[in-house]
Amino acid sequence: MSFIEFVDVSKQYIMGEVAINAVDGADFEIEEGELAIIVGASGAGKTTILNILGGMDSASGGEVYVAGEEITAFGNRRLIEYRRNQVGFVFQFYNLIPNLTALENVEIATQLSADPLSPAEVLEQVGLGERLHNFPAQLSGGEQQRVSIARALAKNPRLLLCDEPTGALDDTTGRQILQLLQKTCRETGTTVIIITHNTAFEPIADRVIHMRSGKITEVARNEEPKDVGELEW
Repeated sequence: MSFIEFVDVSKQYIMGEVAINAVDGADFEIEEGELAIIVGASGAGKTTILNILGGMDSASGGEVYVAGEEITAFGNRRLIEYRRNQVGFVFQFYNLIPNLTALENVEIATQLSADPLSPAEVLEQVGLGERLHNFPAQLSGGEQQRVSIARALAKNPRLLLCDEPTGALDDTTGRQILQLLQKTCRETGTTVIIITHNTAFEPIADRVIHMRSGKITEVARNEEPKDVGELEW
């Protein structure tokens, strides 16, 4: 069994008398330690897939397996444990607490984790060893996103879910963030999943999953993924 398996997964939202199929019969697999990119236009269902995989939303039908366990069968308590101990989240808009320093923002995420890493050491690894005691307002957008990534990594998750992590950044800073995510995947064995509308990112991934109108339209493997430094966009 693959590390992640989606089996005929669907998600419906009811808007008045209209049923919207945000995800419609999704089937795909991702192996442990892969960097996977889910690509599609706005409204394709990418974020819904990510939220179901992260245990933040429930599927209307089908099954999702992570490390051999069916997370779609989990009750609330199991889902909380799953999110707390196995999943790290990186969002487009950082979601840092403004009156906490970079170090404190990372520390707060580790307090409930079963086997956390050292917040200071993780911040050092993402290039912020000299910015531990700066507040978010004193950091650039790229530095704030690095704090966000450090916050997710300090939980020591098996799975890192990234929702348009470069969407609020300029091209140069976005490239640095992608390099950090690729390096994290290669050096730690963490499974990294990035959702994006930018097809230019596809060559850096081990696996690329295309979505359109809630459906998986293609799943492709890159046998020789490129380094982020080779990308042009």
